[in-house]
Amino acid sequence: FVRCLILSQNRAQLVQFDRAGTQLTAFYDIHTYPHIFMGMLLGLTTTADDRAYLGLDDTLSWAHGRNGRKKSGTLTSLSPHGLRVLQLVNIGPISLHRHIRGSGTVCWEAKDKASGAVYLVKDSWSSKGRTPEWELLKRANDKGIKGVCKMAWYDPAVVDVSDFRCASTVNDFFHRTASRVVIEISGEEIDNFETRSQMIRALRDVIAAHGNLYGEGILHRAISNKTILLGAKDAKVGDQGILMDLSLAHDYLSATKSDINKEPILAVRFFQSCAILDFLVTLNDDESRALAPAHDYLDDLEAIFFV
Repeated sequence: FVRCLILSQNRAQLVQFDRAGTQLTAFYDIHTYPHIFMGMLLGLTTTADDRAYLGLDDTLSWAHGRNGRKKSGTLTSLSPHGLRVLQLVNIGPISLHRHIRGSGTVCWEAKDKASGAVYLVKDSWSSKGRTPEWELLKRANDKGIKGVCKMAWYDPAVVDVSDFRCASTVNDFFHRTASRVVIEISGEEIDNFETRSQMIRALRDVIAAHGNLYGEGILHRAISNKTILLGAKDAKVGDQGILMDLSLAHDYLSATKSDINKEPILAVRFFQSCAILDFLVTLNDDESRALAPAHDYLDDLEAIFFV
């Protein structure tokens, strides 16, 4: 989250931006209520060296050069074997959502110095009530489904938006819960294929993986060129294409018919099916919205075709 102060010559207002949106205090006359104004200033400037109080991720640590710029960083995650400190491969994330409100997904490439293993560390804020991505990945990995990214571990530390919002406003915003998943990196994005046969083999295995996920009650719903990876160079049939990112997947085994959201999800529009795009055109038509079908496996297969 980010907190800031809107200040004029007479009034002040405290603003908080987080993954649920914006929260505002009332405007206070700084001359009539100087004690409230001073409380706002102290709250924003006095942190007792607690970076989390400022809304920063205190699991990220940075080393700075003489010019004050970041030169390296580490990421601390709680694995089943205790705290793991991973070295960030790059100063910046390899992927991030720039929207303030929403999932706020950030992906880091990190390396374990001891083993040399390279991981994708994914931080995101999922909607309350949605099956967490780590649960879906664990189900897929436990079932031995080929062609699905392998989860190394997940960080069980749970933070909810309501933890840093006013208790009296709990029912006024949409809850989101933070999660961290550490995933084994297999290969590059499918855009970087070297031969046509390599691309076709990757798509074949991804289609098979998608079908096997669906058989276990998981519908992906966010197929794009960024969620399909090439397998490792020595990968066998079944793992020559890797499907990743189950953050928007629907767990239809644990949901009732009334739980299925017919609103178009925020996937990459370029790869969404014609049926979903047609629905977007009539999004403001209540009658059309009521008749719209929910996203299903055919929409995903069409997205793979577009890839």
